[in-house]
Amino acid sequence: MKSDDSAVALPQIPRRAFSIEETISVTGFPRNRVYALIAEGKLRTFKHGRRRYVSAKALDECIAGLERETAGPSG
Repeated sequence: MKSDDSAVALPQIPRRAFSIEETISVTGFPRNRVYALIAEGKLRTFKHGRRRYVSAKALDECIAGLERETAGPSG
């Protein structure tokens, strides 16, 4: 049987949403910090079925907000 060398590589599509566990893994933040950010309203989530997710946009906005908070007057 001949191998199929004509297969086309699909482009890598960036993730659009992460489970809470994936969010913890991607950010490197401790679990309790991720849940605290959610409780403080700094990290928005949404539900799909019974699971809660964080969109890539919400994660980017949260990290940008944390950067602004810690930048201080010179940054």
